[in-house]
This record gives sequence, structure tokens and C-alpha cells, in this order.
Amino acid sequence: MKPLAHAIVGCGRVAPNHVDGLSALPDAEIRWACDRNLTRAQSLAREHGVPRTTSDPRIVLEDPAVDSVSIAVDHAQHAALATAALEAGKHVLVEKPLALDPRDGTALHALAKRTGRVLSVVSQHRYDPVVTAVRDWIAAGLLGHLVSGTVSLQCGRDADYYAQSYWRGTWAGEGGSALVNQGYHALDVTRWLCGGLTVAGAAAGRTAPRGGMETEDTLAAVLRAPGGALLTYHVTVASGITWRTRIELIGTEGSVLFDLDHPGTLHLAEGGDALRAAARAVIDREAEPAPVGIGYYGISHRRQIADFAAAIRDGHVMAASGEEGLYTLRLLDELYRSARRVDTAPAPGPAEAAAGADLVASVAVRG
Repeated sequence: MKPLAHAIVGCGRVAPNHVDGLSALPDAEIRWACDRNLTRAQSLAREHGVPRTTSDPRIVLEDPAVDSVSIAVDHAQHAALATAALEAGKHVLVEKPLALDPRDGTALHALAKRTGRVLSVVSQHRYDPVVTAVRDWIAAGLLGHLVSGTVSLQCGRDADYYAQSYWRGTWAGEGGSALVNQGYHALDVTRWLCGGLTVAGAAAGRTAPRGGMETEDTLAAVLRAPGGALLTYHVTVASGITWRTRIELIGTEGSVLFDLDHPGTLHLAEGGDALRAAARAVIDREAEPAPVGIGYYGISHRRQIADFAAAIRDGHVMAASGEEGLYTLRLLDELYRSARRVDTAPAPGPAEAAAGADLVASVAVRG
């Protein structure tokens, strides 16, 4: 069987994870390293033995030997590059988000179906052992009926992170910041576990902007799952902590608390005997190896890339399919739209403010 010939377009922060995942496959090879900065492509190629480099993605897509590509560039280019790759007959693994506009994401999903090519959005944490275990527990009813949840990500991004980038911290290049970039995975995993989410309300702020960023550094929301569970969601890039995720899901029969950091940790699983036994198996599992590149990315790019290669071979639908990426993109769009409505709402006048104060006092007295 011919090895899967893959190309990496975008050789920045996350590219080593793609190299690692492809290198772990016995029947795959990396044929191209491509970056708008040719020196960066050449550096990645030298380090990992990639035979060809270019700064022009058209050269990569014109290579008939290339079966598939990773797209790991700025968010604004995802849709155009993924479209070009699909039209060139390549399978596509694109870093999140699928696109900036849900209309572009919808068109990409349709194009992948029409061309018969695999389109996958990187959602590596869907493949984390803790996450897959929690999903199994929910499906088996070990948590009962989900009623509530809390999702929180705090991380720190300094001024240089934004000031030295041509696209981060901009609406045109990144499409937002804290939510669409850092907060994406916690939101995506929670939506997947809950079977969907809608927005009850959201607000965003520039609480401590740095490096000339024009986008939000903090966002908070209330989300509703299909079964009625209410969840709070919060993300900030203005923390003094480098990275910490917490996801808590509460059901009528059990509760779990876990994170997406490396290694993914199950902090709490309280409920019936079956849940406790399942939790012990997760806690006692063999420790995962250290990840390549940035630590909190984890090593589940390996699992997703293996699933991507298998889907190319046998046509199965991936857990991180293009359609799933589209659903999360639509949720992102809904959150940003809800936050903008809050930002543009007129400030209450004196009479409205007085009425609000009277209502608060009335509620306090009744309580």
C-alpha cells in the first residue's frame, strides 16, 4: 500500500505536533513543509527530515503525489486554503477554527462531501483518554441527567504575543482572541459531551489589553444543553497563570471534574459504584509521554492524525469531522453575536437605573 504523502502548510507553533503525529504512523510520510516565511519552513524541514520546502502553497497543491495537507496558518486563511486543497483533490486537516465565517464553513463542508475528501478540524482533546471516558460515562447514564456545568480556562498571553504577530489580536486575522483561539477546545469538548449547546447570553471585554490587541481578552457566557442543562463558560488570556482548564459536569446521579491540560487529569468523579470503578481505571492508567512542542497542546494530535489517516483509508466519519467543526464554528459565531449585542446595548437612563435599584431592593427584601 502506498504511504500517505502529507504536506504541512504553516510551520509555526503547532506544526511540530503535526510532524509528530504523522511521524508516528508506519504508512505515512511528510513530503512538503510550506510557510510564507521560507526560512521557517526550511528550519522545520531540517529538524524533521522533510525533503521539500516552499513558501507557495500552490506548488504543494499542484504536486500529484500529495494526498493530504495540514493547514496551520492564521485563521483568516483557513477557508481559502482548505477550499483550494479540496479542489485540488487533497484531504484536509485544518487547525481550528474551520473558518471565520459560518457561511465559508458551510461551503467547505459541502465541498468535502462533493469531492469525497476527508475534512477534519483539529480538536485533539476529543481524543484525550479522560474526555473519551467521560463521554462513555454520560452515554451509559452514569451521571444521570445532566443539569449543570462549569467550564473555565485561564491563561496568560503577554504583549509580545500580540505585538509580534501580524494577525493575532485582530478581528480580520484572528476573528476574535480569547474565545476563538485559546477557549476553542474547552468549548468544543463541552459541546461534544453535551450533544450540543446554545447561547443564553454572553459578554466580552478588553479587561487588560496588551500589545495593541483590538479583540477580547475575556469572555463569559451562559450556555444551554439540549436536555436543558445550564452551563457557565469563562475564558481569559489576562491571567498570571500560563494555562489551566477546568470542566465540571453535574448530573442527577454523578458529577465529574477534569481538565484538558497535559496530562489530562480527572480531579473528581462522584456517584454510584459503576462511576467510581470506571474513574479508578482512568486514574490508574499508564502515564502518557511528554508532548512535543508546547506542553498544554498534549499529545492527542497523534490520535486525531491517526484517525484522519484511517478515515482516508476506510471512509469512516471522524469524531473531529468537518461537520463537527462547523457546528462549533456556528456556536462561536453565536457567542460573539450575543456578546456584541450586550456591548452595543444602550446604557440605562436615570429612571431605568432607579427602577433597577428598586427591583434589586425588592428582591432582597423578599429573599
